[in-house]
Amino acid sequence: MTDVQISLMCGVLALLYGGWAVRSVTSADAGSDRMREIAGAIQEGATAYLNRQYRAIGMVGFVVAIILSILLGAEASIGF
Repeated sequence: MTDVQISLMCGVLALLYGGWAVRSVTSADAGSDRMREIAGAIQEGATAYLNRQYRAIGMVGFVVAIILSILLGAEASIGF
């Protein structure tokens, strides 16, 4: 087997495992009303945190792209 075939097999196995994991989690019981309430609060907080992180990463990425464009050219900036 070549390295490419092994890599493709690993990718397929990862996708199969991911599909199984998603099906397993989504088919599980959601719990009591209180558990759903807590899960909703956690989800709301996690969403706010991730939105803030994405904005920060976006700003840093934009600055790095500008610096790369100035120092190394547009191709490097687009590649970044």
